Amino acid sequence: MRDVSGSLIKQKRNSVLLAMLLLPVCFLNGCGGGAKSVPSGTASGTVKVDGKSLTECRINFVSSITGTGVYADLQAEGAYELPSAVPVGDYRVYFTSPGLGDAPPSESGNQEIKDALKDVPKKYQSEQETDLQAVIKEGTNSFDFDLKP
Repeated sequence: MRDVSGSLIKQKRNSVLLAMLLLPVCFLNGCGGGAKSVPSGTASGTVKVDGKSLTECRINFVSSITGTGVYADLQAEGAYELPSAVPVGDYRVYFTSPGLGDAPPSESGNQEIKDALKDVPKKYQSEQETDLQAVIKEGTNSFDFDLKP
């Protein structure tokens, strides 16, 4: 009869030795190849409604491909700057009240939030209805929007 337990012990020892030999190779070669860098860009600009600076709103950029988005609250003179670089690509642009999240302004109990979009034409308040587009390219991008009723 063969000694099965001795054979299993040798196999385990050989496996451990092999793992110990390959582990440093993985660290030196970057085991798995690492993550590839995705081309990205930043975006900033201004927003106006019929030539008048828009403030007290949030500008939203949503990827037409992935559905992911990023936003920035409008500052004085309607200026905005997205907080981080985003992957290059086509984005739909629309406006919401700051701090409102996905809830429509009519559902907020805060009158200031309800009033924030009073000057923004309805079609620019919805991701589905907006016709505003921005193509983010690698590097720095500037998009100025003048919303028309």
